[in-house]
Amino acid sequence: MRDERKPSFIFHLSSFPRGHGVKRFSRAYKLILAASLGWFVILGCHTTDLIARVNPTATPTAVVTVRPTFTRVPPTQPAPPTIAPPPPTVPPTRVPTLRPPPTRAPSPKPAAPTPVPPTPDLYGGYYYRPVDKGCVTAPNTRIEGTVYDNGIKKNGVILRVSYAEYGEPSINDFVTGTDPSDYKHIAPEWEGRYRLGLYEGQQIDANWWVFVVDGSGNPQSKGFYVKTHDGPGCNTATVDFVH
Repeated sequence: MRDERKPSFIFHLSSFPRGHGVKRFSRAYKLILAASLGWFVILGCHTTDLIARVNPTATPTAVVTVRPTFTRVPPTQPAPPTIAPPPPTVPPTRVPTLRPPPTRAPSPKPAAPTPVPPTPDLYGGYYYRPVDKGCVTAPNTRIEGTVYDNGIKKNGVILRVSYAEYGEPSINDFVTGTDPSDYKHIAPEWEGRYRLGLYEGQQIDANWWVFVVDGSGNPQSKGFYVKTHDGPGCNTATVDFVH
């Protein structure tokens, strides 16, 4: 190994000859200083070279920079909203439905009957009513007929003839069922019948009213008007009384 001893430069002022001037000393000093600096430079270069040999510096390798490849990334879509699961469905509790009581449909009211015009009172408020059976030509002036009570010939009914309705009798009253020739005798063939002989053997022109009376002479029927003639026409009239 190379000896790298540093030379020793030790100068003593006593080595210089006395008597030299300051100028000679300065020149010698500069030479020594310049030689020392040159030596140090050479020594530094050798030291650097030695260090480089011992620790060689690695040659820098060029690093190839790889350009990153552009990879297209799809746009990030927002995550779908999280839908909370519906709460569990609780089956409804069936409540029994109360059936309303059956409503009874109102019965239709019967239509109001059409008012019927009042039937004329054929009896006139009396028990019997007269029924005209006609009038014929005859030699006698008479009014005769039959009394019915519910369709049955009725005896004991009093008939009266008058010149006025409900007037005084023109002749004696007649009781049905008696014999015309004997008023005290009941004749079966004259059941319910009567005969008022106004003018026997004559035709008289006159106006008559015949009706039923009770034992006190009170009317029991409406009066029926009869017009007799003094010649052929209406001489004998037949009038029934019914109930």
